[in-house]
Amino acid sequence: MEFFDLIHARYSYRGEFEPTPIPREHLVKICEAGIQAPSAGNLQSQRFYIVTNPELIEKIRTIFPHPGVGTAPALVLLVSKLLKFKMGPNAAPDAPDSPFEIQDYGAAAQNVLLAIADLGYTTVWTDGQTNFNKDFQDQIKSIVELDDDASVRAVLPVGIPKDKSAGRMFPRKPFDELTKFYE
Repeated sequence: MEFFDLIHARYSYRGEFEPTPIPREHLVKICEAGIQAPSAGNLQSQRFYIVTNPELIEKIRTIFPHPGVGTAPALVLLVSKLLKFKMGPNAAPDAPDSPFEIQDYGAAAQNVLLAIADLGYTTVWTDGQTNFNKDFQDQIKSIVELDDDASVRAVLPVGIPKDKSAGRMFPRKPFDELTKFYE
């Protein structure tokens, strides 16, 4: 699909999925797209955990009650890792933690969302519960192995939508409301 067509075709799907498995090579392509995202200081703090094991998907569904999470054949967990911000070869060993962890994750998420759509699947960016539910991080760490300095930022259910009519892009604000030229 052409890039700008893809941007307009991508949408958030909040329903149930067909049980059709997603080929591993497609999941690899999705993660590779996220890896290619820009990253502050090239720290590459984004991580991708792919869950296709039905038992693990069910465990995640119990702590993340979303229609898609329980029925998707694959979950992509978008993870950010807090890393030391070391700019350049002479960075101090006591450099502060990177303040750009969330930006790195956001850039990676957009690439992943576009890759999912390009491969013919749907998903929804579900970061509200992961970021606003304090118990979620502890609970998810009991299911997947996360480093202490890593956080699951979003759970993306990936698959073929069961209800093909349920997906659509919500209307966007008018161009002139969001854009201003200084010529």
